[in-house]
Amino acid sequence: MPDPAPQPAPEQVLAAARALLARPLDFDAFLARLPAKDRTTALRRVAAFEAEPPSGRADLWRRLACALMTLAPHAAKLVGRQTVQFYVADGRYRKQVFALEDLQDGPMTVYCPDALGEAVAAGLLARGAAHAGGGPHQWVIPASGEALQVEPLTGESLNPHPHFKDLTGWNRKALRVTLPPAPSPAQTEAAELLCAIAALRFVHPAVAGGPPTAAAGP
Repeated sequence: MPDPAPQPAPEQVLAAARALLARPLDFDAFLARLPAKDRTTALRRVAAFEAEPPSGRADLWRRLACALMTLAPHAAKLVGRQTVQFYVADGRYRKQVFALEDLQDGPMTVYCPDALGEAVAAGLLARGAAHAGGGPHQWVIPASGEALQVEPLTGESLNPHPHFKDLTGWNRKALRVTLPPAPSPAQTEAAELLCAIAALRFVHPAVAGGPPTAAAGP
């Protein structure tokens, strides 16, 4: 089991998360890390987005896929036409840490380890009176005042789908972040940074502008 990455102080968490995403992979680099069959599926997925409204969904899918692969560079696997699973090395094995899902019904969903407490402490998300009527999973992005739906998941969650079930096994907790059909830049960035805050547990922050590196083993 690799040693956990050293954790930054609460006031440094957001800066450390931004550092992990400072130099994201481009889409060609993302494709290059996929098996040939999955590469073809990813390209067809993007083509389908580009052929249907609303505009911008292809760019959003590419951006999120590249961000998650930047944070979890070990491997990715496409499951059908709707989901991508992302993994990090875990000793001799690999561990799923993220998933990207699009059910072709409007929203786009990101799954990550539960880092909600750290995100709130860092000021990325907050409970806001203006959105108190938005339901138990509605949070606010203080920087923009916009809402973001973030739902905790555990092994006891009803009917966990296979693409995120492993994120809640062995007493692990996860988050389901649901982006609206046409998310704002602030909503998209908040989803990415929430994943990056979670990644601080298993990826060392970038050093001198370099790419993130996996936590070293003993």
